[in-house]
Amino acid sequence: MTQQVLGSGRTTSAESFWYILGCIAFGASYFAKVPAKKALSEYGLAEMTGAERFWYVVMNIAFGSGYLSKVITKKALSEVGRTGSGAMRAESAA
Repeated sequence: MTQQVLGSGRTTSAESFWYILGCIAFGASYFAKVPAKKALSEYGLAEMTGAERFWYVVMNIAFGSGYLSKVITKKALSEVGRTGSGAMRAESAA
């Protein structure tokens, strides 16, 4: 498996195709991405656009689904440094 560094990773052609197809289907892929990007932004690893911030608020109004999805991603991110993963090694090399 190829190691990727945050911010410089690339999606394969197949991944891009399925993401676009998912976005066409009522924006499902886009809406699934928003809580993960919120979690990344809280770690200072990404910046949300105005549209993403808007949809995150809308998702929270809808039974807190955006927040609950974000919590899962943020928990996974909090464990990255403790597992000795490639992300930690790349960070220490910088």
